[in-house]
Amino acid sequence: MNPLLVVLLLALIGLLGAQLTFSQHQVPLGPRIFIAVGGPFLLVGFVLGPHLLQILTADTLLALTPLLALGLGWVGVLFGLQLDREHLRQFPPSYLAVAWLQAAVAFAVVYLVGRLITNAWFSFRLDAIVLAAAATACVSTPAAIALISNTYRARGRITRLLFYVASLDAAIGIVALGLIYAGYHSRLLGGGVRLSLVEWFAISVLLGFFFGVLFLSLTRIRTRSQELVLLLIGLVLFAAGAASYLSVSPLFVCMIAGIVIGNLSPLRRRAYAALSQWEQPIYIMLLVLAGALLHFSSWWILPLVAAYAAARLLAKWIGGLVASRARPRGLPLPASFGLALTPQGGISLAMAISFVLVYVPLGPDLEAAVDVFFATVVIAVGISDLIGPFLVRGVLERAGELDRRVAHSGTAADR
Repeated sequence: MNPLLVVLLLALIGLLGAQLTFSQHQVPLGPRIFIAVGGPFLLVGFVLGPHLLQILTADTLLALTPLLALGLGWVGVLFGLQLDREHLRQFPPSYLAVAWLQAAVAFAVVYLVGRLITNAWFSFRLDAIVLAAAATACVSTPAAIALISNTYRARGRITRLLFYVASLDAAIGIVALGLIYAGYHSRLLGGGVRLSLVEWFAISVLLGFFFGVLFLSLTRIRTRSQELVLLLIGLVLFAAGAASYLSVSPLFVCMIAGIVIGNLSPLRRRAYAALSQWEQPIYIMLLVLAGALLHFSSWWILPLVAAYAAARLLAKWIGGLVASRARPRGLPLPASFGLALTPQGGISLAMAISFVLVYVPLGPDLEAAVDVFFATVVIAVGISDLIGPFLVRGVLERAGELDRRVAHSGTAADR
């Protein structure tokens, strides 16, 4: 199928999908969660992919690499814009410590479990893939917390802390992915230039800083809304494309650019608003493409999904326990606090897509392992996003921050 027609089809799916809204009083919680986590769009992508309708074939997906780069860059810049000092100063520094400490602990736990499993079950090295899996596993999303908060009218300090942590802990995963790209650069596209991990990571940081400063220089004069959107699209495409060409992480480079814009540009709020307007359609297009990229090439996927999901639950629980030591004074956290950070969301999928698109496996075994990795992450993200809201509800109810009249009628709401 003509790639231009495919782009138009994806844009149509993204725009129509973004319009799907449901009244929380008319639609049960279960279907709302399934829609919210993007389940229908993954299925649409799988149906359109090479296994069934063959609209999104391997060649077509290769031709859509610029669109994927745009989506990944969009996610990176939008996340980086949230890391501005004014936003961070609205909360105690201990909130940020909790966010990043629990994510770092979760990364370490999943990595250790992954190493134990791969060393026991496989005869070849899978270091980069295990690190990438750990990077995707330490990320959380505030979407499930918002869903439960709105449904059960949750209010309180722990609810606010969960929102904050889930909004910002992806920084650890994105930085980890940037380090993975830098450390395994000889196994990535464009690996002809031999530089160390530190040098490639420095190039990634400088590249993101360059595009952030470029945006600042281009917006020194008064910029209208339409011009701002065009500048942002050009910036994201150029930054993500340059990162992909150099085989460094597009997500990380664009996050750095977003941080520069968020902290130095007077247009940061307008830029964030412009990017946010298209966040849902782009996320939906990424979900469709993720569904098309799925390959169920091995029975190993099933036990690995179970292992990944279980390891992540354990990691988030341990991460919450460790991070609770950095909590603000006078704020007791339930022991299960970390379980409320189980939902992963779109950034994990974006990280997995980014890794699969750039990583070049050496040999058929590693090629099959990459397919298994991607399918494992996509399915596990879906599982975590489906069970996550119920874990959030349990944590907030134990913390006494739900409207108990609504919470105790949850069985009726769930039907």
